[in-house]
Amino acid sequence: MATPAWKAASDLAEGYLLLNPVTLRKYERHEIDALLMEIEKLSRDLRGQVIPQDQPEAVQQKNRKLLRLSQGVVVLQNWKSRMRPGGG
Repeated sequence: MATPAWKAASDLAEGYLLLNPVTLRKYERHEIDALLMEIEKLSRDLRGQVIPQDQPEAVQQKNRKLLRLSQGVVVLQNWKSRMRPGGG
């Protein structure tokens, strides 16, 4: 993986990284597993943040990040199920 898994998860949450079959071809199974773990960790941290309800922009931003991360998990799990059992 060219970037660390934690950085890729952060970039995914911010919208700088899009996961699709073209970008996922360069990843091996262990790198996909590490990325999934980091996405789950970041999702937990985001869900734990308490944002006052009088800040609708901040609430929307948090929800957008969570949506990007959850969509990323779906894409990664689908890609992982299509990978050959031996690796990438």
